[in-house]
Amino acid sequence: MRIARLLFLAAFVAGTLIAAATGCGSLTGKLTGAMKQNTPPNTVLFVNGPVDTVNHVVHLYWFGSDPDGSVEGFEWQLKNPVAPADTAWNFTTLTDSIFTVQAPDGYTAPVFSVRAVDNAGARDPSPPRQTFQFSNQAPTVRLTGKPLPTDTTFASVSVTWTATDMDGDASKLVFLVWLDGNEASPEITTATSLTMPSNRFLAGGVLTPGPRKLFVRAIDDGGRAGPADSVTWNVRRPVAGPRARLLILDEVPRINAANLRFDTLYSNSVARVGLTTDQYTIVRLETSNPFRTAEDFLQTFKLFETVVWYRGNEITFSTLLRTAESGIAQYLDAGGRFYLDGLYLFGGLNATGPLSEGFAREHLNSRGMIGAFTVTTTFADTSIGFGNTGTSVFLPRVDVAGTLARDSIYVRQVLQVRQGEAGGLRQFDFLDRNQIVLWGAPGTLTPAVGDSTAVGISVPQPLGGLAVVVCVPPGAAVPPVGAGTVAGSAARFVTNIYRHLGLDGP
Repeated sequence: MRIARLLFLAAFVAGTLIAAATGCGSLTGKLTGAMKQNTPPNTVLFVNGPVDTVNHVVHLYWFGSDPDGSVEGFEWQLKNPVAPADTAWNFTTLTDSIFTVQAPDGYTAPVFSVRAVDNAGARDPSPPRQTFQFSNQAPTVRLTGKPLPTDTTFASVSVTWTATDMDGDASKLVFLVWLDGNEASPEITTATSLTMPSNRFLAGGVLTPGPRKLFVRAIDDGGRAGPADSVTWNVRRPVAGPRARLLILDEVPRINAANLRFDTLYSNSVARVGLTTDQYTIVRLETSNPFRTAEDFLQTFKLFETVVWYRGNEITFSTLLRTAESGIAQYLDAGGRFYLDGLYLFGGLNATGPLSEGFAREHLNSRGMIGAFTVTTTFADTSIGFGNTGTSVFLPRVDVAGTLARDSIYVRQVLQVRQGEAGGLRQFDFLDRNQIVLWGAPGTLTPAVGDSTAVGISVPQPLGGLAVVVCVPPGAAVPPVGAGTVAGSAARFVTNIYRHLGLDGP
């Protein structure tokens, strides 16, 4: 190809010289003619559907042509009266786009322009313009999960809501949530639920008890804010005094015949270790439940140095414990001290329970729960559920400031068993026998699996916390627990557990 061009050029030069020699013309050494100017491109803008008052979300289309080159892209501009300072041209290679126009007052009339840019950088000198009238209806929100006006919580509350946007996409709503008069600094979320952080309840670093009011408002992608929904309830301080040392959660209902016995066991043990009434709080979960989510458990627990939770001889499934598991785990991870006792605490092989074996592995230094072959009216298989005999003996081994407390607990009854299960007791497949705080004596549990019947465990946590879980109700012991300083074996055990948790020190 290059050789052909050279031959053509040589022939052209030779012909020109011949013409000049024969008098047909003369060479001037100059080229004549004018450079043709670049022609700018042309742009067309259109919208599908009507261009009168439309939704604040609109799909626009455009294209361009260039008679002497190619269109390299487009620049668009949206002049919105609600944002007069925004006059910039924005480059794109697309030929359409969906625009969400800000219309926080419900109406605006912006002007949209688009211009093509060609390969020489020339722009359409007279780009098309389109004036739109945009409407934007306000979204609505309604609280669906909320405390009752008669409810009382600590410095934590969880709420849920539903929201609609008649002329927009509800999944694009943003929500503002605030307490009392703090609308200027709300929590902002795109979720439809929120747990209000504890520090939001403070005023000048102090929690003032009394009625509180929570608001939630939706804002759509066009900037339109809807009316707020609200709820009012009561908030209390952790304790009456300056230091919240202990929270006791009572999950034994009043219809339980042993309710008073269990309540007395834990409340009298507080006095035995020397805590004053302004240092601890007792919450009866049956009548005053301040928890809706795991975050509520976490935030409330973090207000206290230690949490004690007892279920007595209840065989019902604890939905509260199921909800609380991750909150308990995070409380322990943050250095909290936590005690729990009762039946049917763990779920696993052929047994139900609110806590998972994963919790035992992660926070109780165990491989999980021990299982054994058992026979019930509905199955014959291995289960982590165990029953007990009518002459059960449990052997405490509680470390109290380096001294081991060993008062035996005698249970002269067969603890109630759920239909279809092997029993409510659980045994830890522990990794360190020095962490066991309660053993089952030989012949105490059924079926018997030897002497490794570890039914209570205490495990230090990495940041100084302590997790103590006992899978048998101490309050089922005999002799009965007396009032005041008169204590049966169960009271001695619980009192020593309180000391083990550090509640008897300064």
